[in-house]
Formats: sequence, C-alpha cells, structure tokens
Amino acid sequence: MTHPEVRLAIAGRSNNHLCAMDKSRQPNKRVSLAGMHIDRASAVPLHLQIAAHIRGCILRGVFPAGTQFLGSREIARELGCSRTVVLTAWDLLYAEGYLESTPRGSVMVASVATPHAEPPSVASPAAVPAHMSKRWQSLLAFDYETNWPSEFSPGAPDISTFPFKDWSRLLRQTWQNPREQECLDLPPEGHPRLRSEIANFLGSVRGLVCAPEEVVVTSGTSGALDFCSRMILDPGDEVWVEEPGFVEARWALTAAGAKLVPVPVDDKGLVVSEGIRRAPGARLIVVTPSHQYPLGVSMGLERRLELLDWANKNDVWVIEDDYNSEFRHQDSMIASLRSLDREGRVIYFGTFSKIMMPNLRLGYIVANRHFIDGFSKGRARIDVHTSGVSQLALAEFMREGHLLRHLRGMRRAYATRRKALIDAIATLMPDDLTVSAAVTGLHLVALFTEAMRARMSDREAAASLKQAGIHVQPLSQNFLEQPTLQGLVFGYGRLRVEDASPLLARIAACIGSSSRNASSDPAISSRTVRTIKRGRADRGA
Repeated sequence: MTHPEVRLAIAGRSNNHLCAMDKSRQPNKRVSLAGMHIDRASAVPLHLQIAAHIRGCILRGVFPAGTQFLGSREIARELGCSRTVVLTAWDLLYAEGYLESTPRGSVMVASVATPHAEPPSVASPAAVPAHMSKRWQSLLAFDYETNWPSEFSPGAPDISTFPFKDWSRLLRQTWQNPREQECLDLPPEGHPRLRSEIANFLGSVRGLVCAPEEVVVTSGTSGALDFCSRMILDPGDEVWVEEPGFVEARWALTAAGAKLVPVPVDDKGLVVSEGIRRAPGARLIVVTPSHQYPLGVSMGLERRLELLDWANKNDVWVIEDDYNSEFRHQDSMIASLRSLDREGRVIYFGTFSKIMMPNLRLGYIVANRHFIDGFSKGRARIDVHTSGVSQLALAEFMREGHLLRHLRGMRRAYATRRKALIDAIATLMPDDLTVSAAVTGLHLVALFTEAMRARMSDREAAASLKQAGIHVQPLSQNFLEQPTLQGLVFGYGRLRVEDASPLLARIAACIGSSSRNASSDPAISSRTVRTIKRGRADRGA
C-alpha cells in the first residue's frame, strides 16, 4: 500500500492553497495518538478503531483543521500495531475528506473538517436510536442472555450424526435440473409436495390428522409467531403467556404491540382459571401444552378441555407451540391440543430446527382452512414465501424416510444423555438441586433446594458459573413477574455422556455444597476427583 505522505503528494491534487494558509492555524508540533485505547478483543478491526478515534477528535474540535500528525511509523510504534494498520486508517479518512496532505507530504486535518456533529463511531450496544418505536424499545428491554455456545444450551440439537451425505445429495439432485416454475415464486403457503409430506409426518409422529391444505410452510416458529401476531392482534390486545415461559415468543408478541398477561403454570400446565381472572378479554393464548418451556410439564386432559371450552365460547385464538414434543423419552406420545380441537380454534406450530438443524429455518403451521387462506393472502403482501431452496429437498428427504430414521436415532441418544445428566446431578449435587420430572424435550430444570436458595439466587449462580466458563441459563429470567422459583435450565442435546459428571463436578465446586459433603464418602470422593481431572484434561484446563 502506498504511504499516504507519498500518495497524497503524487495524487495530482493541487496543494498550492496550503502555502497561503494562515500560519496561525498551523500547530507548533505534530500530534501523536499516544494514549488512545485499542480494544484488541473487539470484533471491530484495528484500522477502523483508529479511524473512529481520529474522526471523533476532529468533529469534536480536539484536532482542528491544519493539525499535523506524526509519521505512520511513529504512530504505529506508539499504538503497538503495524504501520499498515495506520496507513489503512489514514486512507479511509482521506477518502472521507477528513485528512489531506501538506506540501512536504505529511498528513494533516483537512481545512473543511470542522466540528459540526458527533462522529459516527463504533456503536455502543446500549445506545437506543431516537427513531425507534416504543414497541421496539420494549422488545430490546427484555433482560435475557442468548446465543452462547454451551454443552447446556437449552433446545440446541446435536448435528454431528445428521445424514449430511443424503441431504447434500438431495439438494444437488433437486437443483441440477429444476422446473422453471420452481425457480420462480412459490405459493405463499409453501411447495405442495412439502406440505403433503408434513401432513404425513404429523400423522405418523404426532397422531395429528390434517390435510395438506391445512399446512403452511414457515421460516421457523419465530417467523410464524410474528406473522400470526400481526394477523390476529391489534396494538394493546391482551395475550395470555405462560409464567414462566418461552421468552422468544414474548419478543414477537411485544413487537406486534401485544399486552402480555403472565398466567402461572403448575404441575398440570397453564392455570386456565387464573388466566380468566387476570385477562377475561384476551384475544390470544400462547401455550406449550405437550412440553412446557422451561418447566417441562405437560398439560393434563382436563386442563386442555377447559382451555378449549373457554376459547371457543369467547372467540379467542390459541397458538399451540408443540415444543420438542418429538423427543419423548418415556411412556407414550401425548396427543396435541390441536387434535382435541373441534372448532378450528387452535393454530399448531412445529419446526424442523430441533430435529434437523437450527439454520435450516423451516417450520410449519397447521390451522383451519379459513385461517390458512387469510394467512397466505396477507403473507403474500409482506413476505411472499419461505425460501424455496430447501423446500423441495426437504420434501424428498422426508419421502425417502431419512427424517424418521434420524429422529428415531436422536431419541435414543438424547434419552441416554438425559439419564447421564440426571445421574450426575443426583450424585454430585443432591443437597443443592432437585431435577424436574419432565420426560420430553432437550432440556431439564434443576430447581434449587431451600439450602441452595439461602446461599445464592440462580442469577448469581449462573454468573459465577459463567466466570468459570460454564454457561447455564437461570430459570428466573423466564419470568415476567417476580420469580417464584429458582433453578438452572440444563440443555442436554449437545452434551456428551462422558462429560456429564466432569461438568457437574465443576459446577458443584463453583456453587454447590454437596461436593464438600461427598468427600466423606471415599467412593464418591475418588470418583469426583477422577471426573474433575478428566474434565480438565479434555479442555486443557
């Protein structure tokens, strides 16, 4: 890269006016950037950090027009970076008009660079632009930590055994010689072949009998809830949400302007009578009846019938998020709420994110045909349809039986991991954690005992574990109101069986008391020491 002092001198720009410049604006000496903070852990490149610092100083008047800088080599030595980084930053500022050359080829602040506005510096995560709507600001106000990779990420599936060879073959075959129509816009409700395969899949896996015409292909559960919220609700409409509940669902509802009404969940699921008491005029109910998130309980038949009866009599829609119901590790499969619906009141949500992979971004809605018709027509005016690239390949993937085979294999794997996690908690932290009885899904809840609650909150425990490199979600962050339960949410989809005991031993060492109590038992003590050592060896600790 050409040095700015040289490049600016040979760029053909006329600099004669600089000779006539008022000498009073020329600084007595060239300035340095010593003391500038560089965040080497930041994702922002160093040259952009340097450029943002200089730009900000110029616009705030710290570096007035005519200010000359030390040479690039000297600045690079001061900042502890390469000269190329400094030259790249200067190139950017020269192109933006903030810098220009002197007759001797050095770099100085341009005469047109006057302080008039705050610089467009590296954005602060806490900054809220003034043009944001109140609904959007409410959405960002949710205190919830997400997107952290961990063995305990709730709902995160294991993709290591996914049949990528078959999947890639079907993608290749599908798009080698596609029909012309398949390369154009698809129907907003999705490709007919995929809708038919989804209907067959639900009949065989969930016992949910539906016609392809009652199925819409979506971009996952979040996208489906976003569309349905805007379709059903007007700003200010009340919506029952489970307490504690699925925070991601609350985001979409909040963005649609809904008024969230938290309804408590007990061992039989959503407490319908309490929902009626709190919000008798609600327009929508969002529930996870087969596998409630995060507590994992299943809604009993009596409670389901009570919910449907009230919804039918009061013209209220019910969204059934069938969260992780495909992974039931004991007993028989629980029938869906939709299968009990005789009035077409239930809108059933499903997704392939947990069965296949999250970034596939494919899910589905099952609802009565009048709802599907209105949904599709409205969607065509906003979003057209879900990306068609994967729809045809997925239809063939399901038709050839790969999805069912993969699902059966993952059920066995997840059941084994769940048992290993429960055994490790029972062995290493019996006085601190009590595991919920849920037998479905990819996560479990470990509630704090009285002794554990007396020592710390679940948020304090999660923060302490995070410092030790272990990410576990605190149960209390899933409450809208004051939390009535304390505990930790352990996902086990990505957990290796051999890691369960070492990880729980580390957790016990960080926040538990049972690891100290267990030392009185030689057998448990020696096993704990071995698992801690093996865990450290696996991670290079």
